[in-house]
Amino acid sequence: MDNIDKKDIEGSIRTIEKLLKEAYDFFYEFQYQGGDRKYYDLHISYRIEQAFLSLLVLLESLDLLYIHQELNASYQRAKKNINDSAMGYEDPYLVWAEKVQEYLDAVKVAFNVSTEDKTIKKDLESIIKSSLYSITDKTLFKKPPQNEAEVHARIEAVLKCVLPNLKHKPLLSKPIKNFEPDTGLSSLKTLIEYKFISDMNDAKRVSDEILADISGYVSRDWDSFLFVIYETHRVIEERKWKEHLRECGIDRRVSIIVLSGEPKKIKKKNSHEKA
Repeated sequence: MDNIDKKDIEGSIRTIEKLLKEAYDFFYEFQYQGGDRKYYDLHISYRIEQAFLSLLVLLESLDLLYIHQELNASYQRAKKNINDSAMGYEDPYLVWAEKVQEYLDAVKVAFNVSTEDKTIKKDLESIIKSSLYSITDKTLFKKPPQNEAEVHARIEAVLKCVLPNLKHKPLLSKPIKNFEPDTGLSSLKTLIEYKFISDMNDAKRVSDEILADISGYVSRDWDSFLFVIYETHRVIEERKWKEHLRECGIDRRVSIIVLSGEPKKIKKKNSHEKA
């Protein structure tokens, strides 16, 4: 314990939070958009297990042996179905991921560690994925988004609630040609561009647009670029878009989120079915 500095504790906590966030990203993507269940279960279970093990190592290094023993007992129970989920007040949640978060929060309070300002960038994708509820809600809108402009307007309305410094169509001045991405988040140094597709022809067009946009958006004022693709129905899975970016040599500053206008319906149940 004497050799552990607060920065080391913070670093460990951020790593665990990243694992939990990634587990939830895969969980919600499957719940609302469908896909290969075994693929998603594999990624979810791996990240929750790593989160458990990482927190156990941290607790041991901090000499919190009683809490370590309690968490280890939970981990042994979790092994039976580490992907177990339940229905919360509004959304489904991962039972064992929440258990890890419960102990992690206790460590953060005990050692006065805050990672909120450093994790909001990671949370951005989760916020956008969750916005699918609002932008397709029939009590708010007569129809789902009908074009790119409507996707842009509806998602920006959600983002403004948590990121008031949001810039609508910030202008990027270049020597020959100016560029105007859809949304700029200066506090996160992130640009967002929205795309609308309904078939494979649209997908091919959007692919070309993304590759063209990336070269225009490079700027010292912006560190990352996020493309939000709204599909009227399932056309191409998000993971395939990400693979496409990597195959085209695009670095990891550029990411893609796919929202489907026909999300998979969630069944209210007490636990996640086994694959």
